[in-house]
Amino acid sequence: MKRRKMNKIPKLNLIPILDAVFIFIFFLLMSAQFVDIYEIGTDAPTVSEIEPSKDKTPPLNLTLIITSEKITIQKGLNQTVVDSIKKIGKDYDYKKLKLSLKKIKIHNIDEVTIILKPLKSISYEKIVMIMDTVRGVDPTDAPIVAKNKKGKTIQTRDLFNQVIFETII
Repeated sequence: MKRRKMNKIPKLNLIPILDAVFIFIFFLLMSAQFVDIYEIGTDAPTVSEIEPSKDKTPPLNLTLIITSEKITIQKGLNQTVVDSIKKIGKDYDYKKLKLSLKKIKIHNIDEVTIILKPLKSISYEKIVMIMDTVRGVDPTDAPIVAKNKKGKTIQTRDLFNQVIFETII
């Protein structure tokens, strides 16, 4: 009568596999590109169900329509065109844009909101440059001084620092 020998299953040596996995993870981490992501905080358009104020003056509703050829400045509910800023070479004329916005700000010193309406094809860098332009006057320029609706003289270095993006589809 022959006895059967129980064959022991050999234990696998996992150390070389674990070493290879750790080295692989190390190379993945070293070859990864870390990208800085910047966030620009803007406000979403609001919908309100409260009664509008009894003030008879229409809202400024200042809007910049940004296309690849020009920036159109519109205001009011009927979207009256105030100015059109064309490109100089490959860039928009940011100085002319700032001058136009300063003129508007002098007559609307209490207004802080501007709506940007860029086309999808406008690059992120150009939108950021426009946002920087519309937010305030240059440090070397004189501040804007005007009287508000209540007759109080206001001095400010801000233009329209509350930027709202219209929905881009």
